[in-house]
Amino acid sequence: MITTDDKNLLMTQIGTDVTLLSFLSAISVFFVGALLPKFDSLNLTVKIPISFLIVSTLAFFFSALILSNANQKIFMGDSVRAKEFLMWGYAISEYLGVFLFVLSVPLAISILTADTYLRVVTFVSAILGLGFYQLMGFSLLESQFTKSFGWLSVLTLLLGIGLFVSQVLAFHFTPAAVIFLIYIFFITCLGPVEKFQ
Repeated sequence: MITTDDKNLLMTQIGTDVTLLSFLSAISVFFVGALLPKFDSLNLTVKIPISFLIVSTLAFFFSALILSNANQKIFMGDSVRAKEFLMWGYAISEYLGVFLFVLSVPLAISILTADTYLRVVTFVSAILGLGFYQLMGFSLLESQFTKSFGWLSVLTLLLGIGLFVSQVLAFHFTPAAVIFLIYIFFITCLGPVEKFQ
């Protein structure tokens, strides 16, 4: 049973998280809005980063809704359903939201500029930031995949590197993007399921 103080603390934390997700959604919408008018004809090397940003935006939006609905379950004392809502909300925001957003920024920068320095700095910053976030234990991967989070973290980074390199070299970018999306959907769907933890 959750005490009143614990309920209030959890509901406050969820409110903070919903605010952060709304802010991240706004940033993602900004990138989409900045990219769309730049191109008269969109080929796949442009469409894929934009679609990643759109999926990321919607993931932030829907995870915020799910987390908001968790507040109602907590208020009603339904801790089982509240936990389920929280696990799904956080998984969607992390994997479909944060991972796609962070890895789509260097892809978007690559289509906006041919400047090698800016492209490399953006890519290295994104990969190092995501790597630090994951390997230092801040990511949900560690808590949702307790036995396999290390190799999943490395796989996420390798797929992100492969995605960027395939875009820059114009070498099988679409298949690389499809593989990356399948992987992200896979961990998003399995993350909240307790038997896979």
